[in-house]
Amino acid sequence: MATYVKGGGEPLLLMHGIISDASFFDAAAEHLCTHYKTIWYDRRGYGRAEAPADGDYSVATQADDAARVIEEAAGEPAWVFGNSAGGLIAVELALRHPELVRGLVLLEPSLVADDASKAEIAAWNAELNGYVEGKRLKRALPAFARVVGDPNPPQEASSLAQMRQVFANLSNFMHGELNCVQRYAPPVEILQGIAAPTVVLVTRGGRQGMFGCTSEAGARALGWPVEFIDGYHNVAKDDPEGFAARLVTVLGALPRS
Repeated sequence: MATYVKGGGEPLLLMHGIISDASFFDAAAEHLCTHYKTIWYDRRGYGRAEAPADGDYSVATQADDAARVIEEAAGEPAWVFGNSAGGLIAVELALRHPELVRGLVLLEPSLVADDASKAEIAAWNAELNGYVEGKRLKRALPAFARVVGDPNPPQEASSLAQMRQVFANLSNFMHGELNCVQRYAPPVEILQGIAAPTVVLVTRGGRQGMFGCTSEAGARALGWPVEFIDGYHNVAKDDPEGFAARLVTVLGALPRS
């Protein structure tokens, strides 16, 4: 894993979602590092991180990856922010390694707590698997835009290298962690046992998208507080300064032990 660290103070781990890599947080980290020792990294198979030789993309294994990052880069418990699928891994991190987590902020992790949400996620998962089976990965891109509720198409990469990296990240998700991440759904009673204070962030622009809708419903079913942030699902990259300011505010309101 490629890990990046900047700033000082209490450690804050940033975990990216799907079709992304550590660069998702590069600009936001420049703002966050004045408040926290900011740590971000490429999850397995993304960016500069090698794909696992054994093909293990399970949420549990990726939570163990995150635990090692905290131990090696922070040396003490960290605040953890997870974007999208990174939020699911953050949840498992808090379940498996509670001693390493001060608190969680999860942006639209699509944690489902009712049958309707589970059916919606399952249908989307089946759609994506169809693109894999038909070897039509690029056809899946509109499916991602649809579920985050963003009416604007993704911005084109500014270089050939970036275009290649985007497709490599897409391929890693579709061929690797798709079914591990999208089928992660611990029972409500297990999630309610998380000791760390937990907040779910929902974007105002993407609130009606599947990720925003299921995340808000799931959080309320779990009794977790919901906070809102301007923008869409990828706000950390789209508006790094605004995102960082909102995250600092939300983290600042969480209880310190």
